[in-house]
Amino acid sequence: MKFHFCKQSFCMILLLALLLLSFDIVHAQADGAAEVGVFANYEVLPDSRIEVPVEIRNVQDLYAIDIEIRFDPDVLSCEDADPGTDGIQPALGTFLDAGLALFNEVDNETGIVRLAMTQVNPSEPKSGDGVILVLYFRSRVEGDCELTVSKVELSDRGGQAIPAGGVSGRIVVTSGAEVAEATSIPVQDPTQMIPIPTLAPTATLTATPVPTK
Repeated sequence: MKFHFCKQSFCMILLLALLLLSFDIVHAQADGAAEVGVFANYEVLPDSRIEVPVEIRNVQDLYAIDIEIRFDPDVLSCEDADPGTDGIQPALGTFLDAGLALFNEVDNETGIVRLAMTQVNPSEPKSGDGVILVLYFRSRVEGDCELTVSKVELSDRGGQAIPAGGVSGRIVVTSGAEVAEATSIPVQDPTQMIPIPTLAPTATLTATPVPTK
């Protein structure tokens, strides 16, 4: 039981360290830096479903990730990959092992996808290329929607930052799009992810004056 507590405490510290990193994705495009995002552009019909992989390339010793992707909610909506959990979740790809997640959610009102997670022992660091997330979009109206990586921060097992840059893709919704036969992208069982509850605001007790006689 003590080991379990220590392991979760370490992972929470790793996630918090990742969230506090201030690595500038604009300056992360140096040679050898990892790239994370949507590496393809798509053209789809209105009211159609499309699977969009969020990929990582050229990474070394990845253990934790914090990524935010923005889209136009007037053009697209994101479908839930985990009906058994409250809210809307993206699907976890097969590159990282499911672990502890501080954020794993989609906000269709603001058009924001957020994943902040870390692997846990005995998972090993991952290197190379692969799929981090799969987003299930439903096109709503005709329009041009950029999938913008507004934040990406990576760290290794020791909490050290890994240089990374964001890659933005695009989905064009048009009645002139050709119908393409899609192949389902492999994802992991969503129940394998362990959510970390975020701290809720603590209620403040207010003293009520007692009238004197």
